[in-house]
Amino acid sequence: MLLCGTANREEISMCEVISISSAALSATILPYGARLADLRLGAEQIPLVLRHKALDSFLTDKNYMGAVIGRYANRIDKGKIEIDGQTFQLELNEAGCRQLHGGSRGFAVQNWTVADTTDQAVKLKISSQDGDAGYPGNLDASVIYEICNETTLRISLHAQTDRPTLVNMCHHPYFRFGKATPQSDHSLTIHATHVLPSDETLVPTGEIKPVAGTEFDFLRPRMLDPEQDPLFNNTYCFPVRENGALHHGATLATSQVQMELWTTQPGMHLYNGYKLDGTDVDQYGEAINAHSAICLEAQGWPDSPNNNRFPSTLLFPEQHYQQITEYRFSFI
Repeated sequence: MLLCGTANREEISMCEVISISSAALSATILPYGARLADLRLGAEQIPLVLRHKALDSFLTDKNYMGAVIGRYANRIDKGKIEIDGQTFQLELNEAGCRQLHGGSRGFAVQNWTVADTTDQAVKLKISSQDGDAGYPGNLDASVIYEICNETTLRISLHAQTDRPTLVNMCHHPYFRFGKATPQSDHSLTIHATHVLPSDETLVPTGEIKPVAGTEFDFLRPRMLDPEQDPLFNNTYCFPVRENGALHHGATLATSQVQMELWTTQPGMHLYNGYKLDGTDVDQYGEAINAHSAICLEAQGWPDSPNNNRFPSTLLFPEQHYQQITEYRFSFI
């Protein structure tokens, strides 16, 4: 439920800009891709996410920076899905043999409609027609960005369908607290005992692997080190909570700022930004190079239609899809 009030808006190129804030946290959201374009903490206005120097650059962004992903986050191998005995072929927009992030016209590259705004919240909505990117069913989806408890950004994802379909929406932030890159000043803890290994195509192998004693072990705080770390692009497994309770999925911290990620999602994808290639420029006017930020993407497990051991991402007409993720910030 959104409170009464009006958020500050302005026009910039093709993008409408919505600003929401509390006394301690401020966020900038763009309808294009329902993107979190900027997030800042405290009177010092410490940047919490990587962003393009020019907001117009989000219109050509290829890295899903700050976007809401849908219908299906991450990868579906061969784009083949089966629902109620019927096979559907999805659009193959990655190397001609996988679907990535809902296809070439997924939610991240569409203009969402601003449905409601207040000083501390904004709701955006989008509709996807039956057959979009190969998915069955008309789907109505929405996201609510809301600042609560002064220093928490809550992201609520919702969807309903008129026909059985797949839904796996997620938010795709690039975290970086201040100017220092994650490998120089960020420690990470992930509260997960298992991870999904992937093959060379970044599709999960189907194995659910314990992290203990491996390079995937972040059960205790650990500094990120691109010289030693693998190219992280893997999903960590969280316990499924039927009552919708949030799980403390991860903690990211510097010497100044700490963020706890809490979510109802069954997984969180860790991507350490190794594909960033220096093409774009950040808010400081510097090239966005590899490992400039870290992605912690709360989501369902990738390629779940091809792995019956994975939590289901099926949505039926009588159901309401809802997932909540909170980024809880504090000063150290």
